[in-house]
Amino acid sequence: MDAHLVDEAQRTAQQAAQDARVEVVDATDPASLRTVMHLLDEVWGRTPPSTVLGLEALTALAHAGNQVSVATRDGQVLGATVAFLGRDDAEVLLHSHVTGVRTTAAGAGVGRALKWHQRAWCLQRGIGRVSWTFDPLVRRNAVFNLQVLAARVRRYEPDLYGPMPDARNAGLPTDRLVVDWQLAAPRVRAATAGRAATPDVAALRRAGAEVALDEGPDGAPVAHATDAERRLVRAPTDIEVLRQRDPQLAQAWSAAMRTALGGPLGSGWQVTGATREGWLVLSAARGVAELRARP
Repeated sequence: MDAHLVDEAQRTAQQAAQDARVEVVDATDPASLRTVMHLLDEVWGRTPPSTVLGLEALTALAHAGNQVSVATRDGQVLGATVAFLGRDDAEVLLHSHVTGVRTTAAGAGVGRALKWHQRAWCLQRGIGRVSWTFDPLVRRNAVFNLQVLAARVRRYEPDLYGPMPDARNAGLPTDRLVVDWQLAAPRVRAATAGRAATPDVAALRRAGAEVALDEGPDGAPVAHATDAERRLVRAPTDIEVLRQRDPQLAQAWSAAMRTALGGPLGSGWQVTGATREGWLVLSAARGVAELRARP
């Protein structure tokens, strides 16, 4: 692995931790691993005997050389990430299974510090690629993963985990986007400096992009039939609140997103951008080729 790239990744991780006022370290001892278990259960609303990852599993993962890391401030654990080695054909990669941040620390850069630490962790070990999944209905996750970190969507997986007994998913379908993080890619290196590309939705619409899914005034999904080669798909304002308050409406959103986003992604389309207003930009294969050909 390029020593300059490893140095850059370490500096980025250190700066992100400093900005978030946390220390990110790898957890290996029983006491630290137990705090990871409790934090993940707290974040996902699990109650005994259900758990996101039990202490035995965390211990085995850490002992086998996988990543279990915690972000702490003044001795308090604010976030954690757990990842394990995987394989895609002949390539070894890291699969980032779960990253959680306490509600009280949300928006403070803790998640960013954990992910840049993960990038440095990988590059130090000669691993150049990370994968993970996220819920396409959660706006902030799309922005964080696709814009802040500059990961790319690989595919859409319907109901990947099946019903989950936690407060966030509330037994509803667990559709997920699978993302690929190429740690040495120019777009990722640009993101380390905060140079993340943000789509201009108004400009895209003037250029012919059409809305395939939007949020109506009543919070319901509104689908639009379109043949455009660039489409805009919008996530709801707060799906997690909807899942608690109105499961039927949350179910409607899941079905609408599966059609508007999952269908095209299964036919070779690609997600080429995300905005803080909840828009995902979908481009047909030809449109993607045109974008890459532009200077």
